[in-house]
Amino acid sequence: MASDPNDSPLLQLPTELIQHILSYVEPHDLAQAAQTCRHLQIQSYDDLLWQPIVNRSLPTPIPTPGPTKSFRDLYVAHHLHWFLVKHRIWIGDSEPGGKLLLARYNESTGSIEGNTVVATRGVPKASLWEKDPIVIVHSFEPRISLDTNRPAVKLDIDSSDADPPNDQPADRAYAAHSTYSKETLMGTVAESGLYSSLMLCRALPSSAITGSTYVWPPLRIPAPSRTRNVSQDGYNSVGHRPTRLSEVSHNNFRLRRWVEYTGRRTNPNFIFGSGGGMSATLGINMPYFAPGMESTVGGGMTIRMPEDITTYATLPESCYIPTPQKPWQGIWCGDYSGHGAEFLLITQPDARDESPLPRGTNWLRRWFRGNRRDSDSSNASFVSAVEHMDTDDESHSPEDVDTFEAPGPRLDGFRRPPVDTIVGDTQDYDDVPTGRLEAIKLTGDPNVPRGEYTFIAPDIGHGGFVRIADEELFRGARVVRSAGHIAGRGFTHDQYTPSQLIMVSHDTLAQFWQGFGHISYYKRVDLDALMECQ
Repeated sequence: MASDPNDSPLLQLPTELIQHILSYVEPHDLAQAAQTCRHLQIQSYDDLLWQPIVNRSLPTPIPTPGPTKSFRDLYVAHHLHWFLVKHRIWIGDSEPGGKLLLARYNESTGSIEGNTVVATRGVPKASLWEKDPIVIVHSFEPRISLDTNRPAVKLDIDSSDADPPNDQPADRAYAAHSTYSKETLMGTVAESGLYSSLMLCRALPSSAITGSTYVWPPLRIPAPSRTRNVSQDGYNSVGHRPTRLSEVSHNNFRLRRWVEYTGRRTNPNFIFGSGGGMSATLGINMPYFAPGMESTVGGGMTIRMPEDITTYATLPESCYIPTPQKPWQGIWCGDYSGHGAEFLLITQPDARDESPLPRGTNWLRRWFRGNRRDSDSSNASFVSAVEHMDTDDESHSPEDVDTFEAPGPRLDGFRRPPVDTIVGDTQDYDDVPTGRLEAIKLTGDPNVPRGEYTFIAPDIGHGGFVRIADEELFRGARVVRSAGHIAGRGFTHDQYTPSQLIMVSHDTLAQFWQGFGHISYYKRVDLDALMECQ
């Protein structure tokens, strides 16, 4: 004889205690509890449980479920995608420019939207540097905003599953169809025939990642997990797509874009041209035909262009939220002259987390360490360091020969800094920061793409100190040694060049690119202000 479920000790508890117990249960387990009996179903559906579940993914709690009847309905509508707004910051791997997204929940529509962070330089003004009249200082007051007209991600409460990207053969190598492997079709663009969908990802185990593995984000960017960003099958295999909830990565996702025209046959070259417009935007060459798609059931033929797939990754807050010990870390906007404004991540890694400096900085290693003689100017010490490098070229030890790497031939000319004496206070402050400061591009340009270092200051403490600025523009700022990263178009012949980092404030930095003879600025991005952007 079956026992009466009402005899369960749990069900004998007061409603308030049951509610308290269920408040510790994860959403998936809460849904399973609701299937056990009518009493627990009623308790599990209570919005007192679901409201905090929804709000723990949002930066600002919401008091109502918006367009849905309940917080439970709202959670279910986005149950696979709440991690997008929880992590809010996402970086894309598109070559070479990359993309920076800010994910937000739209309370009025109940949708999750990811908008591109954009910046314009404004009207730059050039002035001559007081310390050296041949050096140009470029002003920089970027206007940073969100592109709200065309969101990169838009998940409505009724977003539907997308058609599969291809009719794949029934092979064990391809991910089995499941709720977690399906794509979600998004209404992100208004152009007829241009579609986009969101794919969930599987994280690549850390044991499978080496220095040569293609992953996003790259190893130089801190990340809780990484995923592959190179695939020969459109990311359809079991190694890319999750088939169960436990396999879903909350730190990566992918966006797929394609162009599709259904109906009469059309000459694709007439539609897309050979090198411009939408074709160039998506990196598309030739179309392929997909007559087996659901949209062609009526007898038409679908022209479907090869996909453009972008992999996105989040950044842990610990690497971009400033602290008293790491006041410069954060997301910044830098001035890259003809390339415009670009976004970068500045980190201050702990000593135990520091990676070896790039090989391209080897020729600067003596300068990084100082090698200073007594002098009244910081530049004299730099010249001294260069003299040491020049005189030591013929007396390297075998170990030095193996590690020494001169600048590339196409970009040579940045081997030595300006030799004009720059007078300043060479007595450092007593209480100074320590450690390394690394700047990594989140968006890039044809010369130095996204994911690469843009500059490194190996020691912002006493060891890397150059001088205290006494010129009016930077008065009182500490100046430390750094290495700027430059390259030819297509990231060819990349090398590191001597530079000086002027630490104006915790929200403003300036970089003296000695080989170029100019100073450019970096400004901190106010993420909280962007979250409120309309």
